Amino acid sequence: MSLPISMKPLACVVGDLSLVRALGRDGIAVALAASEPDSRMRRSRYCRAVVRTPSWVGDPEAALAALIAWGSEQQDAPVLFYQGDHDLLAVSRGRSRLAPHLRCVLPPAELVEALADKLRFAALAERERLPAPFTLTLRRGSALGAELARWDRFPCVVKPCMRSPRFAQLAQNQKAMRIRGRSEMDALAAVIESHGTDFVIQEAIDGGEELMESYHAYIRPGGEVIGDFTGRKIRTAPRLYGFSTHVEITDDDEVRRLGRSILERIGFSGVAKVDFKRDPRTKRLYLLEINPRFNLWHHAGAAAGVSIPALVYRDCVEPGSARPAGRARAGVRWVNAHEDWRAFEGSAVRWLAEMLTADVNESFMLHDPLPGLHDLLGILHRRLIKLLEARPRFRPAR
Repeated sequence: MSLPISMKPLACVVGDLSLVRALGRDGIAVALAASEPDSRMRRSRYCRAVVRTPSWVGDPEAALAALIAWGSEQQDAPVLFYQGDHDLLAVSRGRSRLAPHLRCVLPPAELVEALADKLRFAALAERERLPAPFTLTLRRGSALGAELARWDRFPCVVKPCMRSPRFAQLAQNQKAMRIRGRSEMDALAAVIESHGTDFVIQEAIDGGEELMESYHAYIRPGGEVIGDFTGRKIRTAPRLYGFSTHVEITDDDEVRRLGRSILERIGFSGVAKVDFKRDPRTKRLYLLEINPRFNLWHHAGAAAGVSIPALVYRDCVEPGSARPAGRARAGVRWVNAHEDWRAFEGSAVRWLAEMLTADVNESFMLHDPLPGLHDLLGILHRRLIKLLEARPRFRPAR
């Protein structure tokens, strides 16, 4: 017999609303941990507490200390869920300090470091002969110009070793920069030298983000797959190298087999998202990255019948209690309507039809309406301010 919600340990989320709702739909109450908790997330019916921490990007050690201090005060150790690279690294590096106060599932420490850093991942992919595009590491220093001069595979993609707000601003909120030819490459050296981090340069696979496919899994130590599903991107914002705004759950055996074999080859356990891009000419799947953390796809997966966050929660609360999930229902679509509008190309009627038929619309959900209403009121308020500012001001006659 399951415990009432009020008696279950809290799920502590360092992440976004999609992860909060993925847990909430399974009756798991959430504590939101952030330096500046999103006001719309706090209005979710599933958010029961707020844990204020310093920035996970600016001061990860202090953020981890604040989380441990909060966890030590709880009657029953909360279950921790991490959604970003910086919080993942902080939690992994502090796992021994964290363990007495919060429960969580983590991959092996050496794999966390290798997968979170693009340079280390490139070395891992080469060593294990993973099906990644041709990649070159770019380290700042005197040899950088010579390395760039030798590169002759265009177009190509340039990424920093770690995601950062500064690079996102430089790349116009894209995850990577696309270099089309030699002139753009020659201008890149100064950018890399001034950025303060190392980079990788990778041969680009033709086609848009709609050719991106992914494998998602929760794997116990020893290799037992407790839950997995496959998916494909429909749209991102920005349209190239952007963040997902519309995705769909699939049932692709090729993606599943390749994803499982890669994770098995590197000895992975924990939660992972394996990103592929399918070459439109050869139909071959190329490995782009492996993210060992939770993500927005888990809300879509939960709606499709495979809730990886809920499986992890059960295993943390009662080790070994989560039973392997069946296959996810193909065709389930998740959308962030507020962001997807910017990425859509077509008629407003067609876009509206897609929004109304999506299985999960993160922008507005009837069973968790307050975050969406908060957004709507914010939009109306901003438009009202603009209208008032645009009105001609009355000037008395002289």
